[in-house]
Amino acid sequence: MAYQSNFNSGQYAYGRNWAFTLQRITGVITFIFVFWHFFNTRLQVYLGTITHDDLGSTMHQIATNPTYFVLYVIGVLSAVFHFSNGLWAFMISWGITISPRAQKVSSKICMGVFVLVSLLFLLSLIAFTGKEFKGAAIGIDLAVGTI
Repeated sequence: MAYQSNFNSGQYAYGRNWAFTLQRITGVITFIFVFWHFFNTRLQVYLGTITHDDLGSTMHQIATNPTYFVLYVIGVLSAVFHFSNGLWAFMISWGITISPRAQKVSSKICMGVFVLVSLLFLLSLIAFTGKEFKGAAIGIDLAVGTI
């Protein structure tokens, strides 16, 4: 769908045309990000490469690497924008917000959702840079008595 749509944001500089274009772009970025995140975390647990208890340490390694941190920020912001803008478009296409005023109000609400959820995701990503996640695997081993 992202590759078949006609982008006209260069011809018409309306905000909604840019939102349409960004919806397609963030959809592709989000798809790649979710696959990458799943591969690095949950699939590794399933394959037995790491344990479920080691996910905090794994996320710490990802969050403290500057390149991965930037990629995660891009992925998270893309996913949240795609969700928020998709929510706005859903409300219009399903007839929930029909009038221009209702669409304007829902646009502001969805923008608020974007800001709030983005902030929460970014704060959680920053939290993974903390020292308590660095030694998560060591702390678990000590608690269990395997070291």
